[in-house]
Amino acid sequence: MTATAMTEAEAVQQLRRFVAALEANDRRTANAAAFALIQGKPPLGERWQSIARVMQTNGELNAANHAMQAWVEHRGGAPDAAFQQAAMLAQTGHLEAAAAVMQRVPADVPDRAGNRYICGTIAVNLGRADEAEGNLLAALKANPRLGQAMLALAAARKRLAGDPVGDRILAAAPLMRVAPKIEQAHYHYAAGRVHFDRREPADAFRNFAAGAAIARKIRGFEPSADRREAEECRAGYDRSVVADFNAQVSVDTSQPIFVTGLPRSGTTLVEQILVSHSAVSGGEELGRMAILQRDLGGLSASHLANWLSRGGRADDLAQTYVHLGQERFGKTGRFVDKAIGTSRHVGLIAALLPQAPIIWLRRDPVDCAWSAFRTYFISGLDWSWKLEDIADHFALEDALFEHWSQMFPDRILPVDYQQLVQSPDTEIPRILAHCGLAPEQQVFRPHETKRVVSTASVMQVREPINTGAIGAADPYREYLTPFIERYGALSR
Repeated sequence: MTATAMTEAEAVQQLRRFVAALEANDRRTANAAAFALIQGKPPLGERWQSIARVMQTNGELNAANHAMQAWVEHRGGAPDAAFQQAAMLAQTGHLEAAAAVMQRVPADVPDRAGNRYICGTIAVNLGRADEAEGNLLAALKANPRLGQAMLALAAARKRLAGDPVGDRILAAAPLMRVAPKIEQAHYHYAAGRVHFDRREPADAFRNFAAGAAIARKIRGFEPSADRREAEECRAGYDRSVVADFNAQVSVDTSQPIFVTGLPRSGTTLVEQILVSHSAVSGGEELGRMAILQRDLGGLSASHLANWLSRGGRADDLAQTYVHLGQERFGKTGRFVDKAIGTSRHVGLIAALLPQAPIIWLRRDPVDCAWSAFRTYFISGLDWSWKLEDIADHFALEDALFEHWSQMFPDRILPVDYQQLVQSPDTEIPRILAHCGLAPEQQVFRPHETKRVVSTASVMQVREPINTGAIGAADPYREYLTPFIERYGALSR
């Protein structure tokens, strides 16, 4: 953004406008005031950091990073400010820029363990395994009880028998008994992953279950809230209602491609396949539909209708989503939104983004449940800590899949994970055709596409398409009985 002169009075006016908009939960006005301040760049001091955080929450990533840069300049480039700038760059997808900033931050800021840990996780997401391992081991040397560093190390590559890093993780068990609870949870997931790689089912499950039990106490789950949301998200939508909303949308909504399905169902593989296409500029768990949900106050058709009745325009909502995607991926090319929870936004997507295709992944439920249970999710998937909760959530998602796919068979393409990995020559062309993408050979070699991946599948997407995950739960079925019985009862 090019700075323009702003008087002190104008700065005060825009700052007051910004604060008032936040208090009124008026995202658009808050954004407009922030844009004006960033354009004028008055001396706002510490307030720049707050503006940066709000812009990040609102999905305005360029504005967030401009505001953060203004704060760093206010702080005279202080190392602790540069560290926080690197963190925001990483969170907003600018991994290379984050790595460059971290090269200028002294190794003891904020402390050696935290410094090396963020460098290690950036390297993991960039696919630089050796660099990641070196940084994460340095973090662990500085803080031997840093369970999150062990978890990142366990995820960086397979820790087969004899791997010294895997051995080191397992040997840390006595030390971790006096670590903070959250680090204990991270550690158990790391140890479980090492045992999983070494095909040691009893020890693997024991550790995953121990980590989940700790995590569940820290981040509880409310099944009733999950059920209410699943009911609200489809309330009031039918084909005629959606057609009426579509008639109010005149902007181009063909840029996004939505990929949904249960976590660990193959969504990242499909994202990687699509991003390998020359017409697709990028993809990630974008999550910007949640911002539209926040504007509307809910997910149902009545929430959307009420917002429009108060003078809102469907075009504004549609353009907002497209703009927020462009903030991340640019204005040219298609982009993939693989946000967790997209199943809850299908009604809004169908109503407001009529040209956007949806791909819905389906996978063997026991394999998918086991994969979810053994994955430590940073946020938003608290149903994954307990096998019975996983069964309840899966049943809700099954019902949503049946509902939406029957209502919008032309918009939603179901893709079976097992068929995809067993017959990519057949399934990938189906996916491309559904998205209106021309055939290209590179999409059959998605592991060769170099890009940032920040999901739990970060290392899997670096491998060729394979069938190794089919039947992954078979050695663990006796431990998964609570899920199998609960899910079976709910599916009858």
